[in-house]
Amino acid sequence: MEISLSQKLWFLFIRYFSWVLPKQSAFWAEGIFLTPSRVPRPDSEKLWFESAKKFTLSGGIAAYEWGSATGPLVVLVHGWSGRGTQMGAFAEPLVKRGYRVVALDGPAHGSSEGTQTNVGDYAKFLIRAQKELGPYKAIIAHSFGAGCSVLAASRGLKVEKLILVAGPSRYEVVVGNYLDFIRISPFAQKYFLKSLAEKVGLTAKELNIGNIGSKLDIPTLIVHDTGDKEVPYVAATEIIQAWPHAKLLTTSNLGHRRILKDSQVTTQVAEFVESNI
Repeated sequence: MEISLSQKLWFLFIRYFSWVLPKQSAFWAEGIFLTPSRVPRPDSEKLWFESAKKFTLSGGIAAYEWGSATGPLVVLVHGWSGRGTQMGAFAEPLVKRGYRVVALDGPAHGSSEGTQTNVGDYAKFLIRAQKELGPYKAIIAHSFGAGCSVLAASRGLKVEKLILVAGPSRYEVVVGNYLDFIRISPFAQKYFLKSLAEKVGLTAKELNIGNIGSKLDIPTLIVHDTGDKEVPYVAATEIIQAWPHAKLLTTSNLGHRRILKDSQVTTQVAEFVESNI
């Protein structure tokens, strides 16, 4: 995690005060944790952005659409600090097969409104979007968005297939890594975890993607690279172990983000969407 000098000083400030003001320090730490970075759209996404039909859903959610307006709908869901157009390469093989493809900028991401979000809010936004977009043939989701999509499906989202790309298996690992990094006091950590659980509607330990997914009757494809340094490959094996009916597509040398643009991956994902599984 690369941070600036001012961020380092802010983390030191929070760490120090977490011993004397644990509740307030937990609030500050949570604010950082729930605030994504709005990374500028790179030139590599320019084609997808310019070719898309752009519109806005309720709640100020930016949407990008390709393909036939009457085709079965596939929704693209990006990860933390990402953008809808980051998923654009998945659209091409799907559009050729007659699908309508819509990518969304999640709350507090890209061109959508908001400053903070969490797993629970992200799941709610996917469910709300369905009321405007219509039935989902499939969701293709990356990283943070993958887990949120599974949670949304467990809370009422209707979708025929799920494709989870480079998604974490256990939210407690994500939260634990952050707490290990920021090193606030045990008292502040308790406030942090309690507040986060209230927002999400589950504790970090309960948010186990394999366990939640195994209760869903939805054909699912897990796509993960053995060299992923941000979400290690073990996450995919943990999900499959808990969710044995899901299928696993393993790649190599694509990492956490190049996997989103690999033509073999996007083609195999489109074939899975189109299959009768």
